[in-house]
Amino acid sequence: MKRWLYYPLILLALLFAADKLLLLTGKPSAGAVEGSGIQLTETARIRLDNEASFVAKKRGTLTGCGSACRTVLVFGSSRSERFNLLKQEASITEFLAAKERDQILETQFLVYAQVGAQMVVYYHAVDRLWRQNLIPDAIVFELGPELLELEHRNNHGKSEFIFSDEYDYDYYRLLEKFGKKSVSEEARARLIFAGYALKPRPELLISDYRARPQNERPQYSILEKYIRGYKDYLDSDLTGKLRDERIGQFLSMYEGNYKIFAVDPLMDESLRRIVKLARDKNVPMLLYKPFVHEELNRVLDKTPYAPAVEKYAIDLPGGSVKFHFAKQDDYKCKFWSDASHYSTRCTPEIMHHLLRQLNFFR
Repeated sequence: MKRWLYYPLILLALLFAADKLLLLTGKPSAGAVEGSGIQLTETARIRLDNEASFVAKKRGTLTGCGSACRTVLVFGSSRSERFNLLKQEASITEFLAAKERDQILETQFLVYAQVGAQMVVYYHAVDRLWRQNLIPDAIVFELGPELLELEHRNNHGKSEFIFSDEYDYDYYRLLEKFGKKSVSEEARARLIFAGYALKPRPELLISDYRARPQNERPQYSILEKYIRGYKDYLDSDLTGKLRDERIGQFLSMYEGNYKIFAVDPLMDESLRRIVKLARDKNVPMLLYKPFVHEELNRVLDKTPYAPAVEKYAIDLPGGSVKFHFAKQDDYKCKFWSDASHYSTRCTPEIMHHLLRQLNFFR
């Protein structure tokens, strides 16, 4: 055989080796503040900023979070994303007593909840924290249907939420083993050859991201205290066309999308792994079925989501892990953005109520 026939094979082998060697050159990313800064997906930025906040708090360098400050991780769908304004709302809320308000303000909340994110992304976040021995004092985890569904009709199953911004062998093996066909094939390709993609990916340079610890005492401006940046309504105000837009359309959407609801095996495995991580470290964890408008709740109770979440309520609690069915009647705040989303102004009362289920406040 002609010797030159070996050259393409030798070149391919060298490229493969270089690809793997590049994966070993990154610096630890938790709390990284050095480097020129790079573009990352929103999911990666949230994760790294939260890690940096946790590291700063652990070192005692985080303003507004002293030695008695405890850390709560918050996961969920777009409903839980509203907890990003928890501190601003808590400072002016009318739905908590002064002591309850202070308990919220004196706690560090790391909110991972994101529109479109999926359960497996949250497992990756918790696993990363555990590897760095960043163990929280509690976890509050919303089990909305959007985080569990196989077809991801509401969130469209966008791969940018699933695939990491850095090369993580164990995480990609999880995606390959439990993911549906498209996810599994993508994970397998990245495991075989990390540089295969046509467009450059930032995963080899993630340590250059300038993670930003959050402000633990954020405040609304004087104007924002009286004119919120969001629209919300009392149920009694939702009439006519407004009720159709904020309630009726959501009833139709959820009824149509979740007639054939099924739990994604990848999301199921991810949830069970998160629960195991919490239980193994004896971290108090509250899994809860979120409350939605009573009309939407009646719709969801007729879908396969209802028995699926009820099964989790039986299977998952034990040790430090509890399950809670949140109900609209539990809260004084009755403001809504739409049938699926309570108002952001309700978040202090909701969070305080959820943490009380764990006896978090001594």
